[in-house]
Amino acid sequence: MSILENTLIVIGLSMNIFLIGQYEGSMVRRIEWKAILVICLIVGIFETLAMLAGYKVTRIPFFLKSESVDLRSFCYFVAAILFLLIASYMIFKACRHAPVQERLHEIGYRRIILEVILVSVFTFMAGIGWGFIGENIIMATCVIAGATVLAAVIGIWVGYREGCRGRYGIYCTGGAMLAFVGAEIMIRYL
Repeated sequence: MSILENTLIVIGLSMNIFLIGQYEGSMVRRIEWKAILVICLIVGIFETLAMLAGYKVTRIPFFLKSESVDLRSFCYFVAAILFLLIASYMIFKACRHAPVQERLHEIGYRRIILEVILVSVFTFMAGIGWGFIGENIIMATCVIAGATVLAAVIGIWVGYREGCRGRYGIYCTGGAMLAFVGAEIMIRYL
């Protein structure tokens, strides 16, 4: 995969975490660094584990030892479909325009953990796609973990300052990036 594709995947996946941070930031009276560090820890751990778990699925001996061109094409097809599914979900969320009620409350770690677990499902699927394409998973995992932690911090700050403005555009942009990658994989490798 090219650097452009890798960059688009990382940014596209990070947009979901940014939106979680933006929502939480828009609900607090003031930003507490202890809370931000806990959120970063939660995001970093879940995203890293999800990426590695997805990659491990592709390390099944059946996939590793096969020299079949058809199996390789199938793997690229699955990777493209996974990226297109994630993109479809994000674009659906953008088009739905669900209202966000902004009201003051404390940061709910349970809620954040549940939201990050849901986003980690996408990262798990991306790990599968990354594994089928054959990229360096250690580098990819470090970049994903770092980018999502950074996205969470920036999201909290933006939410604190601006509220939840621009959510739908962010969903749509992230979805478009992942859709581009999925379509490009289909065109290039199939």
